[in-house]
Amino acid sequence: MSSSWGAVHRWVKPLPSIAFRPSGRLLPTIQSTSPFVISGAASYSKWAFKSVADADQVVVAADGNYGSKQVISVTPRLYDYLLANVREPQILRELREETATMRGSQMQVSPDQAQLLAMLVQILGAQRCIEVGVYTGYSSLAIALVLPEGGCLVACERDAISLEVAKRYYDRAGVSHKIDVKHGLAADTLKSMLHNGEDCSYDFAFVDAEKRMYSDYFELLLQLVRVGGIIVIDNVLWHGKVADPLVNDPKTDSIRNFNKKLMDDERVSISMVPIGDGMTICRKR
Repeated sequence: MSSSWGAVHRWVKPLPSIAFRPSGRLLPTIQSTSPFVISGAASYSKWAFKSVADADQVVVAADGNYGSKQVISVTPRLYDYLLANVREPQILRELREETATMRGSQMQVSPDQAQLLAMLVQILGAQRCIEVGVYTGYSSLAIALVLPEGGCLVACERDAISLEVAKRYYDRAGVSHKIDVKHGLAADTLKSMLHNGEDCSYDFAFVDAEKRMYSDYFELLLQLVRVGGIIVIDNVLWHGKVADPLVNDPKTDSIRNFNKKLMDDERVSISMVPIGDGMTICRKR
């Protein structure tokens, strides 16, 4: 069984279709003051409903300063097609399927996200990585599979039960020697690493943990990652809630504020990408 992201892996069985709400053939979009509209659809405020049967469904900026560039809107059918073109190693597929039966399975990154993380690690030539928020280990396993033999991933997770699943799959994949599991609060682990003189010694970090701690995690990781290194933050679009002015719960507000902080932070170059629940890729300057 090959476990390399560099080889094509056939699905043992197709990925299940992704459920989108509400049921029926209309996709709802957020009613807000966002400067984007759905092309060719009747307008409700700035957003509208449009049939998912329309394969040409696109979003267009209403602000003329953005031109008439059309941006594709991912339908369930298109997302199934995207997932069918992910080269998912079998060991990751098995972990994904086991995790799907567990409580909190929605916390697991999607296969397309994991593939992007692995590619970023490869492009960067990373050898020393950090993950904040492991859950059952899907993303950390994807990263470990592409690390060189002498590479290391510090995996921070506070939940012992999900961590046991992760460690079992690390063993099965033969990458346990690359992963330094830290059970406990991630902030304490990161502070301890700084206390031990590990600042500016890591190449890559991925954050998918407590949303209200994002700013704290980011500041600690920015000290640990070298210049030119990358920090990736997950869930920055937060199910679309960040764009809805009517949603002001603590988690949404914290992510919204964190996104604004990153936008204004000259210490990093950033790119927010609409993959999964939204990821921001930060490069330390």
